[in-house]
Amino acid sequence: MALSKNKQGDLERFTKNGNKKKVIIASLVGLVLLVGAISLYRTFALYEEKLEFNLIQGRVPEISSGDVSIAAIVDGVKSSTIPSKNDGYEFVNAECDKDAIASWDKETWSVNISNLKTSKTICILEFKTKEHSSLSGGAAYIADLAKENSDVLVYDGTIDNNLRYIGVNPNNYVTFNNELWRIIGVMNNIEDSEGNLESHIKIIRNEGIGKYSWDNKASGTGSSTSSYGSNDWTDSALMNLLNNGAYYNRTNGTCPRGQNGASVACNFSSNGLTSVAKNMISNVVWNLGGFSTCAITASDAYVQEKSNFYSGHATEWTGEVGLMYASDYGFSVGGNVRETCIKTYLTYYDRNGCYGNNWLYKTNTSQWTITPYIINSYFITSIHKSGVIGTNTASIYNDLNQVTVFPTLYLNANVEITGGDGSSTNPFILNLPE
Repeated sequence: MALSKNKQGDLERFTKNGNKKKVIIASLVGLVLLVGAISLYRTFALYEEKLEFNLIQGRVPEISSGDVSIAAIVDGVKSSTIPSKNDGYEFVNAECDKDAIASWDKETWSVNISNLKTSKTICILEFKTKEHSSLSGGAAYIADLAKENSDVLVYDGTIDNNLRYIGVNPNNYVTFNNELWRIIGVMNNIEDSEGNLESHIKIIRNEGIGKYSWDNKASGTGSSTSSYGSNDWTDSALMNLLNNGAYYNRTNGTCPRGQNGASVACNFSSNGLTSVAKNMISNVVWNLGGFSTCAITASDAYVQEKSNFYSGHATEWTGEVGLMYASDYGFSVGGNVRETCIKTYLTYYDRNGCYGNNWLYKTNTSQWTITPYIINSYFITSIHKSGVIGTNTASIYNDLNQVTVFPTLYLNANVEITGGDGSSTNPFILNLPE
């Protein structure tokens, strides 16, 4: 049956409209697929980007609209984290794309990014394991022992990654100055008076040489601004005793005790330093930083001993005979409590068995450290008889609260260990090659 002209026109219009709808639907479907494909590609691209660089996403505070992604490369390997300051790595290089500029602050151990103009900027930070000077002499000997004695010789994980003796009573005895001394460890990156960086064995006398003031100069004398002395080691009375006075010269004389330059008679004619011993001592740079709270871990104390100073006092001293650092005591804990104690504040080392598993602890006396307590000009940190790191005034002027002196020093890098097993009955034997 033939259609009327009107009906035929309606059919044509319907067909055309239907075709238009199909085109529109098809276009919409195509658009959706295209958007989906782009989104999928971008998602995959971002995934590949993260997989490629192990990105740490961050935002630069100064530029609220610009995102930056930081990639860490450690010893040539991509890393998902930036190593911490005390992990034993050093910064090598920083590069950013899109004209951004990255600069590294070694003190704060952080990156500063400038000229950030667009989002999705990538900065790559490169780090490498800090290289220590090659070991020689006795230091190499101790490092070899560590391979088979990991229960008593451990690396401390600081930026210098020193090798330390730990535990209650490790075999770290050594004959020095015709006496028993003990090896604290092998200290890396020690600078000597000539500017050379080497690894040195650090030793401490097994017995104290007496109970004396750390410093007791009268107010107005040298760095002292009070009647309690000064915590600046460079001109302290004890530094002079150990490096210029009766102890160093193996003679009798006077030693500081009390306030305002007071002294007592002392005699080191039989136990002062011999000429043979002095030839084995390295003249090195000692850092004179400290901290303002004993609620601090050994690792944090180590950092601050190198970087946190009392205003106006010297930051370092070059010399021969000093004292242990507060961090030396903290790191010497061993046994099954070490993991807990290394995370414990030094002022709480009377807990968790910390001091009881530390060979540097003495049951019957307090001990000086070289580390100042920098809340004022005359406080010093010391190891108390209770096992904690605490403080004392430099002068210690009353007989009920005296602190014992345990001389500490670094051996020359070429000093060798030629015998002994490190026990108290068969201590290591030192030799200085000709």
